[in-house]
Amino acid sequence: MSLCSKNKYPESNPFSFKQNNSTYTYNIINEGLYPPEDVICYTTAWSRNKIQYKISDNYLVQTSWGRGKSKHMVECEIEYESDGLIFRIRFREGSQEHIIEFKKSLTKVANNYLQKKHPNTCAKISGIHVFGLNVKDVVQEREKKRKFCSFKPFDKLGESMKTKRFHLFSVQLGIAFENEILKFYNPIDKPILQEIRFNVQNKKYLADYSDGNTKKKEKQQLDAFVKVIDKGPIS
Repeated sequence: MSLCSKNKYPESNPFSFKQNNSTYTYNIINEGLYPPEDVICYTTAWSRNKIQYKISDNYLVQTSWGRGKSKHMVECEIEYESDGLIFRIRFREGSQEHIIEFKKSLTKVANNYLQKKHPNTCAKISGIHVFGLNVKDVVQEREKKRKFCSFKPFDKLGESMKTKRFHLFSVQLGIAFENEILKFYNPIDKPILQEIRFNVQNKKYLADYSDGNTKKKEKQQLDAFVKVIDKGPIS
């Protein structure tokens, strides 16, 4: 299984992903989020690679595969409810919308859909593939968001930690400037980052990259000095 050429999520959405001998196209409508460790559920171990995949909450994806009369296009949804997971597949036939629901089993709801669509078929499909739960790029995006959500809220921080966090942030902004600037300007233009201003809740921050605060500097971004302004606008 692999992402098809030039199809990397989230840069590309929809994107194509090869699953065994079939190519699935996914349009992520809502990535969803992984619940806390004491709540999160996993798929059963996949028979081929014995991997269990995390299941996100409030996940919504449009999936298509096949060609011609074998073309499939469905909308897949996962929700955590008080009594467990619910998996939902929606699809249209003409002007009529159908909804297939099942609790606890991705594969069951996927094959219930297949039977509804083609009553005489003996074919089987993977719920993991239909819902795209094994697409690595989507998993990584959710993990990033999960990590960010783990930060303590700004209003719960002490003043020293607020200043420290934004000092580190300003340093990273300076590094990003140095890394990206030559993609847009010729070195002879001598682009210089002077300052960045931003607000967090009711605090105003000024990251000053000028050399006024230091006599020497080896790297401009490492001399970033964060000024916290509590009252009045920044002129």
